[in-house]
Amino acid sequence: MYFCISILKSKDMAKYTKEEYTLTKKQSDELLKLILEKTGVSRKRIHELAENEFVAANLDVVTPAEKKRFDRLVFGI
Repeated sequence: MYFCISILKSKDMAKYTKEEYTLTKKQSDELLKLILEKTGVSRKRIHELAENEFVAANLDVVTPAEKKRFDRLVFGI
């Protein structure tokens, strides 16, 4: 969805009408649904993967002392 919606969140968003935004959002949602159906992946799984990526990308904000609390997880492989 990012690739479609990101266009409308750019500096040029003012030139898009509400109808154009709505149509783009609808098509983006339909495309995601189609791909999820074809791949057998659920929205829940996509959400889980996104959360994991977010955590991995932001581990630098967690101190070594804080990481010790999460002894079942592996850091810095």
